[in-house]
Amino acid sequence: MIPMDSLALGLPGEVHSEASQGPSTKRLRRAKLVAAFAVTALVGMGSYTATYRALEVASTPSASAPSPSPATTTVPAPS
Repeated sequence: MIPMDSLALGLPGEVHSEASQGPSTKRLRRAKLVAAFAVTALVGMGSYTATYRALEVASTPSASAPSPSPATTTVPAPS
């Protein structure tokens, strides 16, 4: 790898100090990013499950609710 000077490239000194911290900082950032994606996935799965469950409960008729009685009409007997 060719060593580069950040000042020669016109980059601010902060970039140079960040790059000199080594691979452990990069590994830590990557671990934080992976953890953030994992948490996002878990939250997404939880909200999907909760929504599915709520729709399932709402669409299933409950056993304690009275069923609607069929409409009956009385037809007079022929005389």
